[in-house]
Amino acid sequence: MALSKYFLILALVLGFCCGCSCNKTQELAELDKPDTEYASGVQGTAFALRMFQAANKQGENLFFSPYSISTALSMVYGGARGNTAEQMAKALSFARPAENQHEAMRSLQQALNDLQDRGNAELTVANAIFGARKYEDYVLPEFQTLMRKSYASELYSLDFGDARGSADFINRWVERKTRERIKNLVNAGHIEGSNHGMVLVNAIYFKGNWLTQFDPNLTREDRFYTSSRSRSASDSRPVMMMHSRGDYRYAELPGLQVLELPYEEEELSMLVLLPDDIDALVKDLTPANLSAWQRKLGMSQVKVFMPKFKLDISLEGIVEILKGMGMQDAFNSNTADFSGIRDEEKVPGLFIMDIVHKAFVEVNEEGTEAAAATGVVMATKAASGPTPQIPVFRADKPFIYMILHKPSNTLLFLGKLNQPPQIQD
Repeated sequence: MALSKYFLILALVLGFCCGCSCNKTQELAELDKPDTEYASGVQGTAFALRMFQAANKQGENLFFSPYSISTALSMVYGGARGNTAEQMAKALSFARPAENQHEAMRSLQQALNDLQDRGNAELTVANAIFGARKYEDYVLPEFQTLMRKSYASELYSLDFGDARGSADFINRWVERKTRERIKNLVNAGHIEGSNHGMVLVNAIYFKGNWLTQFDPNLTREDRFYTSSRSRSASDSRPVMMMHSRGDYRYAELPGLQVLELPYEEEELSMLVLLPDDIDALVKDLTPANLSAWQRKLGMSQVKVFMPKFKLDISLEGIVEILKGMGMQDAFNSNTADFSGIRDEEKVPGLFIMDIVHKAFVEVNEEGTEAAAATGVVMATKAASGPTPQIPVFRADKPFIYMILHKPSNTLLFLGKLNQPPQIQD
């Protein structure tokens, strides 16, 4: 049975370079008191929204996974020491002691992967470390144990002297984990530039069905206005607009409509923020405001109009964004302290050379069987007295959307649609 679908795939890679040698020997803390709670949604939200605001460019689309970036950097954080670790914890809004932070990330990753077993959604998270075979014997056992225990990370040793072959191996791994949606994540230049360092990869794949289906028979060509303030034809482009009518969690606030679109796996949902002014909303996007808007949500029957769209996006400038958040030392060969990863008395020190991030998103509906089921759900209830006005949520102008894991309040994906792609046959 074909159903409405939402697809999201992301892969992220951090490349470590060999740099100056250092003489730091701090040992990894024992994980003797595991924290079984999820990573804090409040902390994660703070990092996600700061990155969103820093990466946002007026008039352009934006899409990335704060969860993936946070997870990949948390893996790196497991080997960070001294000032480097302190800066990373502050930039990423980690408030727990390091050992508890890693255990919390383990619990959250396990919870996300467990959703797969229920059969209502496909959501998988995978981590891997690709190191230079030349120095594989110098990776600290404590770090290897942490990666396996807290991140279920796969560990590979590659011949970095064969830069093209190593890049191809990593890219094939990414393709497998993202159902071939993400291709050519790294190139030979990343491997050559690493100077026999290592590459850490986090990949996340999601595919879910809407709880209330969109009826494909009601999908029509419509206009999307690329400016919040203009309804001019010159500031618009054609889109295929989907339509649904059903009971949703909805709030109407001054200058802002908020709608929650749940998936069949109801631990996951999409939150859509439709403002009168997209630039003002970006500035107001704080954890406190987001939490307040969510508390305003209440069940209501709503007419929903959402555009179909598909985007491939590479998030640029992550390194500079993180530097702006105070994470300076990790990217400097003279100051980076990752002595918890490799024996730096025998191998030159590590620093982060680059961060590469690619994402794919597709929102669509398909299948008339789903439309029939949706038609039943959207049937108007009988009521006495005058029929109340049904709110209309028409996403025909720039909006912000996010995919939430509700039990942990974790932002898995975060995006802004400003310029829908051209309609494709």
